[in-house]
Amino acid sequence: MEPKNRSKIQIKKYSFYYGDFEALRNINIDIPENQVTAIIGPSGCGKSTFLRSINRMNELIPDVHTKGELFMEDMSLFDMDVVNLRKRVGMVFQRPNPFPKTIYDNVAYGPRAHGIRDRGILDEIVEQSLRSAVLWNEVKDHLQKSGLALSGGQQQRLCIARALAVEPEVILMDEPASALDPIATLRIEELIRELAVNYTIVIVTHNMHQAGRVSDHTAFFSMHKDRAGYLVEFGPTRQIFTRPEKQLTEDYVTGRFG
Repeated sequence: MEPKNRSKIQIKKYSFYYGDFEALRNINIDIPENQVTAIIGPSGCGKSTFLRSINRMNELIPDVHTKGELFMEDMSLFDMDVVNLRKRVGMVFQRPNPFPKTIYDNVAYGPRAHGIRDRGILDEIVEQSLRSAVLWNEVKDHLQKSGLALSGGQQQRLCIARALAVEPEVILMDEPASALDPIATLRIEELIRELAVNYTIVIVTHNMHQAGRVSDHTAFFSMHKDRAGYLVEFGPTRQIFTRPEKQLTEDYVTGRFG
């Protein structure tokens, strides 16, 4: 069952190769706008490769090539200027990776890179981005403190604020809470739900409970015998976890394999 919400990203017959190795095979999926889509599946099935395809980060790897098409609102991602694409499609990684700069400069980095120099405008962007990442009240009196001095959970929220500062439309998250303690994880999950009001979010997670808590739709990936990753099933999260159409999906979400 495909989601009925307006589609933000359309992926059609997409395959991805590292050299001769086919990591993803014939992926077809429409990612709905202003919803959270979780990508689940066993290790090695291409979840992160798929996620990084959406903002073309895989192009940084030597000897990769693709087949098929990726669109954002009917415009090919491959035809977009990559700098503009990564402004529209932000990325949050598995481990917090703040720059070795102040909290302020971490958030202001992207806007400055896109030509904003006015201090008043930068101040507004920094405050709004930190508020959106639910970090402002914790750091507003310490903006000149190093981002590296924050706790792990705060660092991850700082990285989310940094992504928000360039006003993206889509936020990709690759296991954003896997390196955090349970309390910090809960705050990130709450933040994801809040952000989905205004952003399209795609999250890779190994945590079935997390996928169930934060996502509106879930895509289950698995592997062929030759280890190529493929999409088994995609639909509303409640359906995927309670009434999946495929036996393989049921076996995975109930812990019989994976």
